[in-house]
Amino acid sequence: MTKSPKIAEMDIDRLESERSSYYESLDERIEQAYAIASVAKKKGVDFSESVEIPRASDLASRTEKLLEDPYLFIDPTKRNQPPLKIEGRLRDLLQEHDRETAAIMIAISVTKEMHEATGDRRRAIDSGLRVGLAVLTEAVLVAPLDGIGDVRIMSNADGSEFLSIDFCGPIRAAGGTAQALGVLIGDILRREIGVGRYIPTVPEVERVKEEFGLYRANLQYKPPPEETETIVKECPVMINGEETERMECAGYKEVKNIVNENGSFRTRVRGGVMLVIGEGLCLKAPKIQAHTERLDVPGWDFISKFVDKQKGSDSKGTEEKRRLIQKESKYMDDVIAGRPVFGEPREPGGFRLRYGRSRATGLAAAGLNPITMEAMGGFLAVGTQMKIEGPGKACAVTPCIEIDGPTVLMKDGGFRRVCTEKQWNECDGELDSIWDAGEILLGYGEFLENNKPLVPSSYSIDWWAVDLAGSLDTHEKVEKFADILGVKRDTLPPGMPFNGAIKRGGESSLDRDWRRRDWISFLKGLSVSWSQIREISICYGTAIPPPWNHWWSDLPIQFVPELVDSIIESGSIEDSSLRIRDVVDGWPYSLVGEKSSFGQPMLGEGPRWTEVSRHGLVKSSLMTLGIEHGHEGSDILIPKHWESLLDGLGLDYSLEEIVVRKEVKPIVSDIAGRISNYQKEIQATEGDLDEAGRLEARSRLDDYRVERSLQLVRRVSVLPRWEDSIPCRIGARMGRPEKSGAREMSPLVHSLFPIGENGGPQRLVSEASKRGSIRVVVGPRICQKCEKESPHVTCHHRPDPEEPMECGGKTVSAPRRKRGRRKGERTAVNLGSIIETKRRKLGLDRIPKKIKAVKGLVSEEQSPEQLEKGILRGLHGVSVFRDGTSRFDMSDVPVTHFRPSEVKTSWKRLVELGYTHDFTGEPLRGDQQILELLPQDFIPSSLASDHLLSTCAFVDDLLVRFYGMEAFYEAKSLQDIVGHIAIGLAPHTSGGVACRIIGWTDASAGYAHPLFHAAKRRNCDGDEDSIMMLMDGLLNFTQTILPANRGGRMDAPLVLTTRLNPSEIDKEALNVDCTWSYSREFYESTLGQPHPKEVRSLVDIVENRLGMIGEIRGYGWTHDSGPLDAGPENSAYKTLVTMKDKLEGQLGLGRLLRPVAAERVAKQVIESHFLPDMRGNLMAYTRQKIRCVKCGESYRRMPLAGKCIKQKARSSGGFTGGEMDSGCGGNVVLTVSEGAVRKYIQITEDVMDEYGVDEYTKHRVGWMSSSVDSLFNNDKVTVMTLEDFI
Repeated sequence: MTKSPKIAEMDIDRLESERSSYYESLDERIEQAYAIASVAKKKGVDFSESVEIPRASDLASRTEKLLEDPYLFIDPTKRNQPPLKIEGRLRDLLQEHDRETAAIMIAISVTKEMHEATGDRRRAIDSGLRVGLAVLTEAVLVAPLDGIGDVRIMSNADGSEFLSIDFCGPIRAAGGTAQALGVLIGDILRREIGVGRYIPTVPEVERVKEEFGLYRANLQYKPPPEETETIVKECPVMINGEETERMECAGYKEVKNIVNENGSFRTRVRGGVMLVIGEGLCLKAPKIQAHTERLDVPGWDFISKFVDKQKGSDSKGTEEKRRLIQKESKYMDDVIAGRPVFGEPREPGGFRLRYGRSRATGLAAAGLNPITMEAMGGFLAVGTQMKIEGPGKACAVTPCIEIDGPTVLMKDGGFRRVCTEKQWNECDGELDSIWDAGEILLGYGEFLENNKPLVPSSYSIDWWAVDLAGSLDTHEKVEKFADILGVKRDTLPPGMPFNGAIKRGGESSLDRDWRRRDWISFLKGLSVSWSQIREISICYGTAIPPPWNHWWSDLPIQFVPELVDSIIESGSIEDSSLRIRDVVDGWPYSLVGEKSSFGQPMLGEGPRWTEVSRHGLVKSSLMTLGIEHGHEGSDILIPKHWESLLDGLGLDYSLEEIVVRKEVKPIVSDIAGRISNYQKEIQATEGDLDEAGRLEARSRLDDYRVERSLQLVRRVSVLPRWEDSIPCRIGARMGRPEKSGAREMSPLVHSLFPIGENGGPQRLVSEASKRGSIRVVVGPRICQKCEKESPHVTCHHRPDPEEPMECGGKTVSAPRRKRGRRKGERTAVNLGSIIETKRRKLGLDRIPKKIKAVKGLVSEEQSPEQLEKGILRGLHGVSVFRDGTSRFDMSDVPVTHFRPSEVKTSWKRLVELGYTHDFTGEPLRGDQQILELLPQDFIPSSLASDHLLSTCAFVDDLLVRFYGMEAFYEAKSLQDIVGHIAIGLAPHTSGGVACRIIGWTDASAGYAHPLFHAAKRRNCDGDEDSIMMLMDGLLNFTQTILPANRGGRMDAPLVLTTRLNPSEIDKEALNVDCTWSYSREFYESTLGQPHPKEVRSLVDIVENRLGMIGEIRGYGWTHDSGPLDAGPENSAYKTLVTMKDKLEGQLGLGRLLRPVAAERVAKQVIESHFLPDMRGNLMAYTRQKIRCVKCGESYRRMPLAGKCIKQKARSSGGFTGGEMDSGCGGNVVLTVSEGAVRKYIQITEDVMDEYGVDEYTKHRVGWMSSSVDSLFNNDKVTVMTLEDFI
């Protein structure tokens, strides 16, 4: 691959050497763990005598290992022939073709080979289709296994054959592209094998249309009936599916070909069909068309209709492209109680966009100043999800200290930007409002990934630095620059920013690149005066940077004349400060009933965000411009940055006098008049004005809305260039809080051993063992030693009944005796004697009191996990997940660079782990140097310490007591875990990724490289994933105990990726920014709001580096994040206890934030949260069941006996003869209480009283409240007392 000119230079030799050493070390560690686990497995005390998590180094290897059993076996039942080998072929195809093409080609190859070997066309297509789908989904999803239910060859009405593909719920995780390509691959394969095309009947078409009408789950796109009809009629294969929803079809209930394998009709809605048609074929039509045209696949002409439709909408959007950034209010649709809104769409005071990537942003994570995180009520912490206005739907929050924090108004009138935690603490109790939320850091890659046009960049210090650096292109200019600063030339960085060698004989390209970075870093850190800024602007053509560049585009232009008059009449320069006398006498003013003195609003735009009626025109103007100031009596005192204010208003100053340089009133009148004329033209001649005239008028109105007073500043300032400092604001609200906690089943479980109802409400093994022999459903197994039947992995029978010694023979699954998905039979298990035998075998003095088990098993075999493992988990307090592993969940956050001090690991230990140099190439010798994170290293939350230490102790005990081997971890402290391997796994996938723990963070999140998160098929928009210790997974994971239901293999490590290949992971990671700074060309290009692809050559992203060492090393960042755990330790949503506290925090913050109307938020909370909850709880109460608190049995209605009447089998030492005791007799209770129905009524009424809502919402709440009262109170009975007659 050719090298992009925008890729940063790097020390290739050193980085490649470090990569090689790193992967060798990683492989060695993993091999060591696998070797030990293999020895343990061969002891024959597990379901399998080999490790059940196969290793894979790349996509080809993962695909083969994921599908080998059973889909690549010639005969999956007898298995007398080896499975098909596809790894080598697929690897070659992936090197020569893109992934989609390789998927199609390997699918054809597998189908042909399987057909030749078996002669079974259905099985051949099934195998090929699953292989193709696995390649499309990076072979880490369960979609190829459970997303396709069955592939069948069925008959059309004329008797011809066609292919039917059953899509199931798990296909959702594959994404629209893979869903649609799955259909295309199916069509290609059926042609290869000689199966005809699908010819649907009218009922089959109408059935799908009816299902779309009934489907209530979320779809990115829901096609109208005519589009649905087109796809079903024209698609060459039948898109079929299993029933997934509760709703039954009525119009076309029983339709030929929409049947199960046994011939019974599928009468309920098929969710997989909805997904594949709506999100697949409709939305991904352009990609499908590209492949059908390139491969010349006939019968897909219909897809062009959807492509043309999308192109039509796109071209219209391009034709009517507007300068005004449109509001996106979708994120405000579902405001949840207790989760605040931080800014309404594009509202002044909301987050100001700043382009860039910190060490801890990218892959959908955004940066906020840690003070902003505190200022947002403490609701934002590292890993907290925010729903945002754009460019994506959501982001995870991470700290960034190089961007602006909040600007606040104090109760004493002080208006200042808060930069430090100390300053924020001083605001406690003195805060009047949060005027501006600060900046949000988002990279170019976020816009590229979300396919959204770039928005204009603010003229930040970043733009100013590259602007100036680009102009310092001669030695004379550099000398002049030093003179302006009043410093000697040798105090500046050596050489020039972009050209010219600094020493005879030249310098390396790497040195030159570092020189450029040093210059830009130096310029960003400069502290310059107004006179220096002016001279730099005049000499080098730069615009005015912040903090001198005020928020002019927020200030309504009609405010300017009176502001100028006030400064001329009452302003003076005193001790380098600007004093404006007698303008805040009596502040704050009344909020109601006062008429404005600044003329009519422009474009009917009431400047709500200025709060002029409360603060007066002068103060509100200064705050709208973001100018820090304070009060002295009735005067406003501006201590700094007032010079640019005067210049922008056409004023000059000399000594202590302020004079008019250029009158603004005529210019304001001119602008106001023209804007008014444009508006009148459009309103008066809307039907007659031609399209060009209409667009021109609207464009001029947009210009005003975008620039406001900035138009004026550009006309009256003596400086040559002014750029907008705040062109884009991004609205946001809180999504999910960050998570850092152990993965626990509900309720918590230690042992996957069934005890039915015998363990009491807590499902305790100790309680069940007291009952002697219990009857539970387990799968039959046969001991290979004594040939007796035993449900356990090793035979539990005692050769000598008097001796507590088991047979111990390995058991195998017995032949199936009944039909159905599961093999289990009700069997008597003498748990008491078995527990005692296990205790002796493990060498324990006593059995832990609280070992919690499960009521029943849901796997196909229904064979229980070894009881010894559950005993040891209970001993160490380790919970178990359904696959036998112990996990810890953490929110995903990215990081590419870190300091040893930030991860609590000494630099000497990190040197041992391979971190020999910092990111600049200097040898590592201290804890404050910045290191580049290796791609499979992981920094978990320190909150995981107890869980991981307990898990390591459990695994060691398991190796010693159960397997008779030596301990592996011997971890006594967190530092003992550093260097060990873990498995990262996302809930919607079936492939784990190996990672190495290198340290700890106090944040409630897990930091890892963007490539690592993408390898799990995740981004960092607030999702959470789990890690498990590698040895725990190798010893305890088994597919035998996985649930047998559809999707049961999801969230299980069916395969382990040991090496990351950036070209084979989720493509979102390829859009991550790697640049050290954006170029001047990039910033200037954003002003035209281009599509990100148009300026792709201007930005260094991961995709440009594929095939080089730069794909995993040498990443750059534009802004420093500061400490990785900066900001609140936990979101206030987690620390506040009651819903009332959370709601008060939410609405109280809304009152403080200028860009938020608390009243609107209150109304939204009631409509989108409280009312639906009350309605749902009311319905649930009327439909609820009755539950026994003793045995858990549920009843549709209250038993006549008033207690539980469930009959239970008599406990005994052996099998029962069918005799029954009397009923359970336990108390029966309602599953939904009156309190659950009423819980939100009072709090809703309190919110309405305090914040006020519209009459319609009040009536809705009143109706709901009266409905609840009617349910629980007898309307016909009026209870009266003597007082009623007095």
